[in-house]
Amino acid sequence: MMPPHYTYTIPVMRVGLALLAVALFGSGCAQRPYRVGNLPPGYAALPAANLDAINLSRLADANGTSDVIAWGDVLSVEIDAGLPSVPPRVSRVRVAKDGTVGIPLVGRVELAGLEVERAEQEIAAASRARDVYPNAFVSLRIEEHRKNQVTVVGAVETPGAFELPRGASSLMAALVAAGGLSAEASGDVEIRHTDPRLVMPGVLEADRPEGAASGQAQRASHEAPLPADGAVVHVNLLAAATDAQGQHTLQDGDVVNVIKRDLPPVHVMGLVNKPGAIEMSAKREIRLLDALALSGGCSSQVADKVVIVRRPVDEGAPITIGVSIKKAIEGDENVLLAPGDTVVVRQTPETVVADILKSFIRFGVSGTVPLF
Repeated sequence: MMPPHYTYTIPVMRVGLALLAVALFGSGCAQRPYRVGNLPPGYAALPAANLDAINLSRLADANGTSDVIAWGDVLSVEIDAGLPSVPPRVSRVRVAKDGTVGIPLVGRVELAGLEVERAEQEIAAASRARDVYPNAFVSLRIEEHRKNQVTVVGAVETPGAFELPRGASSLMAALVAAGGLSAEASGDVEIRHTDPRLVMPGVLEADRPEGAASGQAQRASHEAPLPADGAVVHVNLLAAATDAQGQHTLQDGDVVNVIKRDLPPVHVMGLVNKPGAIEMSAKREIRLLDALALSGGCSSQVADKVVIVRRPVDEGAPITIGVSIKKAIEGDENVLLAPGDTVVVRQTPETVVADILKSFIRFGVSGTVPLF
């Protein structure tokens, strides 16, 4: 009786392709990829913007303008003539667009742009100069601030138009009124001043009476003129909140645009179980091991070589970054991925041999090729 004969059923075409892959990978690449250790800083992925950690209070106007008079404000003016027989006169007046206030018996006095104490002095001086109250004592307070209408658009929870008190029309107040930043926010903001004539808070230069001496209405020390050309002001919220340089005062009609960040996905291909695209978020970081896990893991237990194809920020030629999965697990090369990266888990001689061994395991019994 003849002993049985055993035959391995091996796909001949698959072996041929595998051997071809071994030859190709053994020949090396024309351009060596960067490694994590020698990656130039300009090619490194930027960390996710932790917008939730922004201290919005640092975007408020630290100086404030609540004590500075502006057009549209309602004032309460009390003038005491200094005579026992004449009771103090209290008037409720509104500041006109030309910056002046009409006070009974005294007439019009230019008050816009002045702090309260200086405005009291101006009214007393006008009363004496016009022989109305020679020894006037003036007390003034701002009863009602004019509201600024500010429009907030872009990556906020509730975009729209909001009324903000003129003395508290800061970038922080606008963002809070709009419900805060949404998940699509990039952290960059554009502020568009719609009226470049607003050279001081609440005063339209073109609306001044002809011949009016603008020097009489002195700006408070913390006030700065807006750009003459009405250009868009760009603010990075993370940087502004860190160095407290985001204290931008908004004017009536200004538009705040929180820029959305449309991030391209990361593509994973090669020896993974679920190749495809992984969505990116401005608030979430994805590293190499995260991407492999989201792609179902490696399809080969011996896969180790990964190539990351990245296009630099300056839109130059794409670069490649070589990474070892083993070193990533050890913590040395778990590289941070950038939006638009392509991650390729490569076929190597080791993975090819492992694939061939898998084929040998699938053997069958035949009488054509004897095992012994």
